[in-house]
Amino acid sequence: MVSFSTDIHNKQVIIVSLSSMMRSLGMGASWPFMAIFLSLYLHIAIYIVGIIFTLLSLMSMIFSILGGYLADLKGRKFTLMLGSVSGIFIFLSIAITFLFHAYALTIILFILSSFSGSLVYPSASALISDVTEPENREGGYSIYRILSNIGWAIGPLMGSFIYSSGIVYIFYALVIANLLQTIIISFVKKQNVMKTGTGTKNPFLVYDKYLFIFSIATFFIILLSSQFSVSLPLYSEIVIKINVSDIGYIYAINGLVVVLGQYPLIKLFSRFGDLTTFIAGALFYALGYFIIAFSTNLYGLMFDMVIITIGENLTTPTINSVISKMSPAGKTGRYMGFNAMFNSIGRAFGPSVGTYVMYTFHYNGLITWSLIGVFGVFSAIVIVIFSSSYKKSGYTYIAEKTKS
Repeated sequence: MVSFSTDIHNKQVIIVSLSSMMRSLGMGASWPFMAIFLSLYLHIAIYIVGIIFTLLSLMSMIFSILGGYLADLKGRKFTLMLGSVSGIFIFLSIAITFLFHAYALTIILFILSSFSGSLVYPSASALISDVTEPENREGGYSIYRILSNIGWAIGPLMGSFIYSSGIVYIFYALVIANLLQTIIISFVKKQNVMKTGTGTKNPFLVYDKYLFIFSIATFFIILLSSQFSVSLPLYSEIVIKINVSDIGYIYAINGLVVVLGQYPLIKLFSRFGDLTTFIAGALFYALGYFIIAFSTNLYGLMFDMVIITIGENLTTPTINSVISKMSPAGKTGRYMGFNAMFNSIGRAFGPSVGTYVMYTFHYNGLITWSLIGVFGVFSAIVIVIFSSSYKKSGYTYIAEKTKS
């Protein structure tokens, strides 16, 4: 059974989780409003907004490979610090270019902002893997998510308040959040870095067919969950007619359900093993997005977010746990980076797919969210294939139930 007793006293887990909480506080305050910012404030057509988010994620895909490699080569702390400090300058530059109506530069900088997160995420995930034992790893990742999502619970509420004062202040909030994150990261213990081997064909990439299959499953999950960023807020504002300032409440539910539900859900599903937990999460994700079609007001969307977040609670820590268990010593950062690359592809195509479906079917809720929800079913099917293939290979540890 999953236990937090060891990891809650692990200083490195707590430090990196607190740094993530600061980051998610800023992202939570801004992210629900970014698609609306591009559409309403920069007067960009909805399908172009989808393309911009696609470019954002394509850049994230490239930077994720670099981030995973740097995490192994230069160390977790160096890469965390580089990602955090770069965020300070990028988001400050976005605010300045917006104030001076240099909107083309604003869009370019927004796309390049993926550099910051793409360095931070694989480094933080690899660090938690470094400082936890395999049997406690899921607990470590769950603590990371709980503290991170305190920021996601508070951030959207802050964002709703800040939005009413002026959209530019949201970017200032991101600058402050990245500054606080940088300060906390300074307390991370410096880890040993890898020694470059002579037999490595390409130090940036990894070659593992099981990682490839598993990453296809996570690709479909991210393709689905990325509707969270663009399709959901636009559909809420255009079709359901939710006030823009109220959208923050929907996203606050996401953070709240993670904070309150992450530990009980992982504890409940620990008896079934990582892969079964992931399948359940994928199906919850599919259901949560499908029932958006039947929502007609703010409260309906808040309920949808509860179901969606249950899917998130079951899949996200499991992804990190599975990858950390299958990665060889010295390659955890690159394995995390490889998977992050696949996930970035999902994030790249997700907004474009979602906005294209909405536009093509004239915002028909049932058709739109049925087609989008099926990605969760695809993900579950791929995990079944992965599980069967992995067991036949003789590797069974990932599929085992967590020890009591």
